[in-house]
Amino acid sequence: MSWLPTLRQLEYVVAVAASGGFGSASRVVAVSQPALSKQIKEVEQGLGVVLFERTPRGATPTLAGLRIIERARRVLAETHELADEAAMLRDPFAGVLRLGAIPTLAPWVLPGLVSAMRAQLPRLELRLLEEQTDVLGERLLRGELDLAVIALPYPQEHVRVLGLYEEPFYVVAPRGHALGEGPPPLPAQVAAARPLLLRRGHCLRGHVLTACRMDDDPSTSLEATSLATLLLMVEQGLGPTVVPEMALPTDRSQLVVRAFAAPVPTRGIGLWWRPSSPRAPLFEQIGALVRATRPLVAR
Repeated sequence: MSWLPTLRQLEYVVAVAASGGFGSASRVVAVSQPALSKQIKEVEQGLGVVLFERTPRGATPTLAGLRIIERARRVLAETHELADEAAMLRDPFAGVLRLGAIPTLAPWVLPGLVSAMRAQLPRLELRLLEEQTDVLGERLLRGELDLAVIALPYPQEHVRVLGLYEEPFYVVAPRGHALGEGPPPLPAQVAAARPLLLRRGHCLRGHVLTACRMDDDPSTSLEATSLATLLLMVEQGLGPTVVPEMALPTDRSQLVVRAFAAPVPTRGIGLWWRPSSPRAPLFEQIGALVRATRPLVAR
């Protein structure tokens, strides 16, 4: 019989690949760096291939390593689903649920959703993660996450997408700005005003660029790392911005909020999960809770 790695060793291999080095991976998997290095070397010797090129700057997967790492991720994802299915057979609405959400949704969606889930799904043990969409997608496909609350549209292969509702965008401008007066602004007028944007990596940036029919040129706009920072920049008179309805500011003493001219641009709110997950009925119920706890915002 051929030598077989353990699931723990596969987790170590995937951790090194994701972290880019043995030191950072050892902190992720909570073992010492020498112990981790020893386990990776054992996997390489057992399989007869070198998985990583070791350099002073870290560890880079070899061509053979890339193929083994991808298969290891699939094995781990399948193992998580095996455990999920066993838990579902015992009780479909119990056990650990690893739930992710993007930063432009989490502060507004998660408080009401978590409260509702604790009331209606009390046997679930929630573990929450706030990350950008790409990271959530990667962790979902690796089996490290069960469900993600995301904004649509967003290109992602190999996931089940459940759309929940559409959320309109609004223009937020400093008092006295041209966009704060006259008829509802058109996307072209907002684009001409060079709105402030979130930095690259946030899906909201792409949604706003699409809504205003703008090219993604980072040199044309100031950027922020969060919606809160973006609105503070507007308050300081640095320019207008575009935000989703749930993020509209409550203090508008220095701001003007304007609805777009029809047709009003929107983003979708939805869920992602792996199509092979046996917990789809639970996820659909959670989707209903996301709809029911939709944040109410004064327009």
